[in-house]
Amino acid sequence: MSEDKAISGPLWATVVGALVAAIMVVAAFFVFVQSGEAAPHTADKQSPYASASPKIIDGKAVPNGKYPFMAYVKLYRNGKFYGSCAGSLIDQDSVLTAAHCLINTTGAVVVVGRTDLRKKNQGQVIGASRPFIHPRYNPKTDEYDAGVLKLLRPVKGIKPVKLASSRQNYLEKPGRKATVAGWGSMTAQPWCRPPQWPTPSPVVSKHLRLAQVPILSDAKAEQVFKDVCRFIGPSDPNYTPRLMVAAGGTGKDACQGDSGGPLFVARASDGDGKNGASSVRYIQIGITSFGLGCGVEPLPGVYTEVNNPSIRSFIKSAASK
Repeated sequence: MSEDKAISGPLWATVVGALVAAIMVVAAFFVFVQSGEAAPHTADKQSPYASASPKIIDGKAVPNGKYPFMAYVKLYRNGKFYGSCAGSLIDQDSVLTAAHCLINTTGAVVVVGRTDLRKKNQGQVIGASRPFIHPRYNPKTDEYDAGVLKLLRPVKGIKPVKLASSRQNYLEKPGRKATVAGWGSMTAQPWCRPPQWPTPSPVVSKHLRLAQVPILSDAKAEQVFKDVCRFIGPSDPNYTPRLMVAAGGTGKDACQGDSGGPLFVARASDGDGKNGASSVRYIQIGITSFGLGCGVEPLPGVYTEVNNPSIRSFIKSAASK
């Protein structure tokens, strides 16, 4: 997300520009990143996606080792650190993230299975060999905000998160609590304010954090985005029901630095646990995409819907490369 945007959404290039950039990104990724850990994100260097992607507001720390499928994505441009996003491990060598995270980048290093970014002995650090950006991604509308990173080698010993299928729309039932997680800012960002008012500086977390957010109906989300306030102009993102899931509006939210991370739910899975006992499996229903401010009631965060046929088929195709 871009830190100078008040919205937690994708970059503000034109559609044509974004598609050209996407092609250039794919070509550049083939030669840039080596397997291993690159320069760490410094506390005083903010992500270029800070306003475009959500952060965890009013959340809580995740216990070490929980949600090992979470991925911290360090992005580079021409060999220099460019910003960070979140992602999710969807198979042993593929990480799902937001398309807007990958635009204008030329390399990435992914950290999987690390709860606390300060603990270098946690998790696995792997370079990305190439990215895939949904061909219909539109940075002006935030539609089709999905991207996949292919890793240079497989992740070992970590179970990927499951993607919601086309038959699992019931997981998006209004009122249901879903989980959003990331290492983004913990500072709420206002919305509906005159442009001359100062915006609080993001304060990012080095420890993975989560929040439980209720899912909104598509009708409610559409109405919120239409009526939000008089400061919104015609170029601001709209809510597209068939492509997006809205969740939050309670003051708990994702924000700057959390873009690309998963919105997921827990489901009991018989026979997967020890000695055939029931265990919990996690199913991803969304990709953290954008929002109006962060943690502002009653404004929800917006997530790319992974079980939309076009989006899910793109993800599966990219992951199989």
